[in-house]
Order: sequence, then structure tokens, then C-alpha cells
Amino acid sequence: MTVRQQGSLWDYRSLIWNFAQRDLKARFKGTALGWAWSLVVPLASLVIYTIVFSTIFRGKPPDFGSGRAGNFTVWLLAGLVPWGIFANNLNGSIGVLLGAGPLLKKIYFPSYAPVFGAIIATVIQSAIELGILLVVLLALGNVSWTWVLVPVWLLVFTVFVASVSLMLAVLNVYFRDLAHIIGVAIQLGFYTSPIIYQITLIPEQAHGLPLRRIIELNPMTQFIELFRDLTYGLTPGPALSWVGLFVVTGLAAGLATLVYRSRGLDLSEEL
Repeated sequence: MTVRQQGSLWDYRSLIWNFAQRDLKARFKGTALGWAWSLVVPLASLVIYTIVFSTIFRGKPPDFGSGRAGNFTVWLLAGLVPWGIFANNLNGSIGVLLGAGPLLKKIYFPSYAPVFGAIIATVIQSAIELGILLVVLLALGNVSWTWVLVPVWLLVFTVFVASVSLMLAVLNVYFRDLAHIIGVAIQLGFYTSPIIYQITLIPEQAHGLPLRRIIELNPMTQFIELFRDLTYGLTPGPALSWVGLFVVTGLAAGLATLVYRSRGLDLSEEL
């Protein structure tokens, strides 16, 4: 295998943006509702989960950070937004390199370009849901200085998601079953992350296992809980949570770099 000389990420910024634009244009091409689907699907999911878990199972949300009585729909949306960014990125990027295979065989460019382009497109689409949440919280008067930390959280989260997505996209070229395994893992991850329930409802021990501790160690648990702290609870969150997220993101970025350098520099023969 011949490994070609690569430029920096900044050198390929225009190419990455072109992939992002192409991805955005293709997502709803030919559909009747177009970009409205980016609202219809998450809102439909929100309505279903709200009916099931607030009406049937009678889930009770915590109070707003402003002191007002909590609202389950808003609390649930604050958990679905980060989960949607994570799940949609993994689902959307894991097969990107296989789709770009014919182009990669003809013209050389770093294989991370289409992956990062897909991630940018998904984050832009998810920004609509984030905007809706912030508008609702603003209308409810649930606003604080902690909102200024949301861009910091989003930057760290995007790096984490991009690192995991790149690693999986490269490995999926070599192990084609990985996409199916990740699909199952995402479904499992939804229920092992505190999205539709408060983590305090999880028992400390179950079948001899420290169940709550296991869920707390899930990186998505930390990202979701901290996001809710900033936007719903109006607190900056525990300092240790911030440290943990930076550490986890750094480890994910380091591991993705190792996988990319060892497996992803030249994929033309594998594709």
C-alpha cells in the first residue's frame, strides 16, 4: 500500500465544506416537505415519547432552573437534542467512505474529508432542534448566564462525535458488519443514557452490578447531563464533569488519530 503525503485539516477546509454542502443538498432532495423533515421527524419522536413517558408512565421532570415547575416535554427535548446529534452523526457517517469509494479511487484526497463533511451537515441540521429548544426556554423565561457555555459544550461534543465517527467510518471499510453492529449499539445506547428518565431513578445495584455507576460512566450520560444543567437547570454543572468530558474527548481524538493513521491514509485498495 502506498501512503500519500497529506496536508493539514485546514488545507482541505474547502473540500470538507463542499462535501458538507453536497450532503445537505442530497438529504431531502426529491421529497415533498424538503427541509421540513428535519423538524417533523424529531418533533414526532418527541410527541410519542412525551405521551408514553409523561402520560402512561407518569414521569415527573425536575423543576426549571428558574424555579418554575418542570415540564416533561422540554426536559425530554433537552436530552433528545444531544442524543440526536450523536446518533445521526454515527448513522450518517459510518458508510460515507464506502459511498465515496469510486471517487477515492479516481482522485486522491484525505479520507477524513467526506466524513467530516457529513458531520458538519448533520450538526447544521441538528442546530435547528437546538434553536427550537433555546427559543422555548427563552419563552418560558428559563435563561441564565450558563447559556454562554453552550457553545463550549457544543465544540467539545462535536470533536468527540467527529472522533468516534471517523474511527468507525474507517474501520467499517475493513469490517463491513460494523455498520449493523453500530445500529444495534445505538438502540441500546438510547436506553442506557438518561434521556427519557432521570439517572436518580436507576438503582445503585441490580443483579450484583453497580448499575447506576455503569450508566454514569457512559460518556453520553455526561454530555446529556451537562447540557441539561446548562440549558434546563441553569447551572454550570460539576467541574469534574467538565474535566471528564475534556479527558474523554481527548482520548477519543487520540484513538481516532491512531486508527486513521494506521488504517485510513490510503483506502483505495480496500474500496
